[in-house]
Amino acid sequence: MAEKKYISSFTVILAFICLAIVGIALIPLLPVKLSPSRTLPSITVNFSMPDNAARVIEMEATSKLESMLARIKGIKNIYSTSGNGWGRISIELDKHTSIDVARFEVSTIIRQTWPELPREVTYPYISVNRPDENASRPFMTYTVNSAATPIVIQRYTENVIKTALSNIKGLYKIEVSGATPMEWQLEYDSRFLQSIGVTPDNIQQAVSSYYSTDFLGMAEKRTPGETQSWMRMTLTSDAKKGDFDPQAIFVTNKEGALIRLDQLVNVTHMESEPSGYYRINGLNSIYLSLTAEETANQLGLSKQVTTVIEEIEKSLPPGYEIHLSYDATDYIHAELNNIYIRCTLTVIILLLFILLVTRNMRYLFLIATSLVIDLAIAVIFYYLFKLEIQLYSLAGITISLSLIIDNAIIMTDHYIHKGNNKAGMPILTATITTIGALCMIFLLDEKIRLNLQDFAAVVMINLFVSLFVALLFVPALIERIGLTKRRKRKSRFKYFSRERIIIRFTHFYEKMICLLCRRKWIAFVCIVLLFGLPVFLLPDKIEKDTSFAKKYNKIMGDETFKEKIKPVLNKALGGTLRLFVEKVYEGSYFTRNEETVLTITASMPNGTTLSQMNDLIIKMERYLSGFSQIRQFQTSIPNARRASINVFFQKEAEQ
Repeated sequence: MAEKKYISSFTVILAFICLAIVGIALIPLLPVKLSPSRTLPSITVNFSMPDNAARVIEMEATSKLESMLARIKGIKNIYSTSGNGWGRISIELDKHTSIDVARFEVSTIIRQTWPELPREVTYPYISVNRPDENASRPFMTYTVNSAATPIVIQRYTENVIKTALSNIKGLYKIEVSGATPMEWQLEYDSRFLQSIGVTPDNIQQAVSSYYSTDFLGMAEKRTPGETQSWMRMTLTSDAKKGDFDPQAIFVTNKEGALIRLDQLVNVTHMESEPSGYYRINGLNSIYLSLTAEETANQLGLSKQVTTVIEEIEKSLPPGYEIHLSYDATDYIHAELNNIYIRCTLTVIILLLFILLVTRNMRYLFLIATSLVIDLAIAVIFYYLFKLEIQLYSLAGITISLSLIIDNAIIMTDHYIHKGNNKAGMPILTATITTIGALCMIFLLDEKIRLNLQDFAAVVMINLFVSLFVALLFVPALIERIGLTKRRKRKSRFKYFSRERIIIRFTHFYEKMICLLCRRKWIAFVCIVLLFGLPVFLLPDKIEKDTSFAKKYNKIMGDETFKEKIKPVLNKALGGTLRLFVEKVYEGSYFTRNEETVLTITASMPNGTTLSQMNDLIIKMERYLSGFSQIRQFQTSIPNARRASINVFFQKEAEQ
């Protein structure tokens, strides 16, 4: 007899269906991407000091910044690197330190230290490191071509295209590059300046003072009926951004007289010397790179960007063209389709196996419905816990399918045969055991944990939801569809009947247990050899002058032992431990399923110019252009000593 129900089965089923509908409605709101984007507890500070040696940068800038940043609380390690023209400081934080608070402290210290640094140092750039470098790459890149000069194309791209794209929610960064920036060049006669008592430093100081912005402090602001607020006060120049008027700037000579700048120098507006290069397929164009926010759905964001670009193309000036150079969502689509196919095949195989064993369509309908309800309700928790749908979390969903179905099958069989849901305690115990095993992921190394925590969270959520589905939804659905215990049928083949098979297996199992109890040493030896003895880790030589060491070295140094006996002993006694030590690299867990990219790096010695590095890379670009298997290659030359080329292949050539 079934137990008395205080809530009708129809009410339970309706409640679960409503929750499932809510979960299905939340699916478009989940962030979908290729790689996880959880931030690591570390911050990197980058700056440049052009045309200066590494030793000078270390003494004048890097050491000063590092000593100030070392005062931040919660620092685990701090590293610094100085190169020719650049510097970098990496700060590792402990797990108890808030990354947002640490970043604010870093920016405050940099703002305080900035006046003490040399004028050649650019303002330091702060970045938060990520567990996967692909997560911070631009996910879309466009090229803008025209017959106009590069600086004119870049201005149009920044003023029109970038402005239109900035209204799209979910874009973290929009970068426009490719044109050499314009600069104002001041040319003077040193003899004339010397005759009137003016030095180049006086001119530089006058220009800097005219365009400088000074922080005056914070002022309290009170208005009737409003709360107290603070206002930041700064002293800025009246000059418009990008304008340079030498007639408005006055230089003071050594006698204190004021002289207009246009009387001292000749001003020319021209392109500056390039500080680096970025090209796609070896072509100089204006590039528009788009980086998505961490929580953005890159698939939906790609559609929005494409729609805006199509609208912009309708109003482009004559001769302007926009081409899509790179779209990471193409690879995301392909990978997601492969995972969807695998998940579908997994479900079909499991359901076909259930149908083959039970030969009952109602039973199959019950399991399939429970699976759909479970996954739909789990989406609600994905959304609440802000989980990302990427390769690791999709792998967790695939693995948890069999566990979800297993819970439903156990409850279904128990309810059909016993008429109650007392199987809930065994299901709860098994679920907690599995969740406890997954909790070990949160004790792994920080970088690995950030990649795998979505995988563990997805499996835990699915198991947690399946517990309630098995305890509440499955019994209610059994009552509504009238699923009952099937009557036993007499088998035509008595030798292969179910009872006979069970009895024969039980007898075999009993004999094996009795044999192992009588010969316990056999079981012990088999288990030890299966796990393995670390004989393969024995050293080839002992550096000691003892009798044991001499005998050991004589045996291990024998050529016959090393070539014929030792390999056999290692395989026979090493067991699975030997395979694990030899085949698994230290610190690795599994390979990332990401797009195949061949990275070519180049480095040049001290004294190399940017032009020489560029000429070298151009030769490599010409060589790569001859391969039809290459889909695209992206060149980056940040300075005269370093350069890299990322090569992307056609799908059929990735293997």
